[in-house]
Amino acid sequence: MTENGGSSIPNSIGDAAGEWLNQLQGGADLSSDPRFQKWINADPRHRAAFEEAKKDWQLSQLLGGREIGRNRNLSLAPFWMRRNTHLAAASLGVAAIVGVGAFGLMRVGGPLELTASAQAAVYETGIGEIRTVRLTDGSIIVLDTGSRIEVQFTSSARKVEIARGRAHFDVAPDAQRPFRVVAPTGELVAGGTQFDVSLISTPALVTALKGIVELGSAFAPNEPKQLPAGSSLAKGEASVRPAPTSAGLWVKGMLAADAIRLEEAVASMNRYNRVQIRLSDPSLAQLRISGAFRFRDPKGFVETVSKSLGLTHQQSGEIITLYKAR
Repeated sequence: MTENGGSSIPNSIGDAAGEWLNQLQGGADLSSDPRFQKWINADPRHRAAFEEAKKDWQLSQLLGGREIGRNRNLSLAPFWMRRNTHLAAASLGVAAIVGVGAFGLMRVGGPLELTASAQAAVYETGIGEIRTVRLTDGSIIVLDTGSRIEVQFTSSARKVEIARGRAHFDVAPDAQRPFRVVAPTGELVAGGTQFDVSLISTPALVTALKGIVELGSAFAPNEPKQLPAGSSLAKGEASVRPAPTSAGLWVKGMLAADAIRLEEAVASMNRYNRVQIRLSDPSLAQLRISGAFRFRDPKGFVETVSKSLGLTHQQSGEIITLYKAR
């Protein structure tokens, strides 16, 4: 991970910040703890790492403190994890450049992410990767884990084909070149808008975060044809629904859970990790959880869920199984 100033923050510092945060969550008064004061003042990176961890804590407090979370007596999550980028030289091969582009590494509100300036390109992300692509027109696309897109720009058109996964689009205005997103389920047209397209589950889901998204007839054969900001539409549905309050938070590497089913939360976590979580009993699937969890911290997720729901867990190799407490 890096600070805003660009200096490297080793995982060891992040881990230490996480340990201090855990103590803070447990009620410790760090302001009067000489060990903490010595640690945080020893290196500017210590303070940067700790402040970043606290921001995630505040996010989870906001989610868990909502009425639905309080009514269900749902606990908050731990918020720190190692921010491994998984961007070793070999991983750069997942972006196959068709045209001419310039690559760089940058930090956009999260782990190191790959950025590119490209006219035509195919991008894929591997397990656990969240990647940012900056296009030549100023538009920005954030690719979720396990996703694939193809970008095709000409002097008169802008087109992005999404084959799988999920993508967040922040579209730069261009009245002469509509921004078209083509999915297996239909076509969208946007200009100067922000929206998500998800093919993770069936049916495909579009969420407008800013501005209006035009829906092609193949995606929305019935009304509506426009999706206003703050709303979502699944293919085949006749009417829009309010976008979830957590919409768009996945770009920060966070699962923002607001009383969602445990089965759904586990499926989301498993998409980002080689370590897989399993439920030993089908009845566990319907339990509800709230909180903010880092996608790439399956162990932290399991520990918090176990404590919150009164479960036990056991790990064998790359499988962690959740059990009913005996």
